[in-house]
Amino acid sequence: MMNLRSFALVLAALAFYGFGVANGIAASPAGRFCGEMISSGDYQDVETLLNVDRDGRIAGRYELDEPDGRVEGTLTEKDSAGTSRTLVWTDKYGTGLLELKFSDDYKGFKGRWGGSNNGRFEAPSHSWNGSICTGLSDR
Repeated sequence: MMNLRSFALVLAALAFYGFGVANGIAASPAGRFCGEMISSGDYQDVETLLNVDRDGRIAGRYELDEPDGRVEGTLTEKDSAGTSRTLVWTDKYGTGLLELKFSDDYKGFKGRWGGSNNGRFEAPSHSWNGSICTGLSDR
């Protein structure tokens, strides 16, 4: 009888613990985001793929189609403060900063990007936005 009660108590504790862990998982900026950015003087569709490492830092890549062809680039995190992140972008045109502000649930972001000149980052001033892609036809 005692073993059955102990077993039931352990199962109940595990169920409550598991439920608490599942509900306590924090939202993350990791994901595939579909959106648009200003590039070559016009809005372009962009797909931004973000991953988060063990330390919570973002790394990723992006792809967009411009009039001159496909552009693929990489993203690495430079700085973070809550849902605000500053990334460094790099592609065939050079490098620069991307400042992102995620929604509280990390299902989307609004951002600004800028280039660099003589090794110095320019202030981000061009839009780059995205929201979690919902299907294959998003891009």
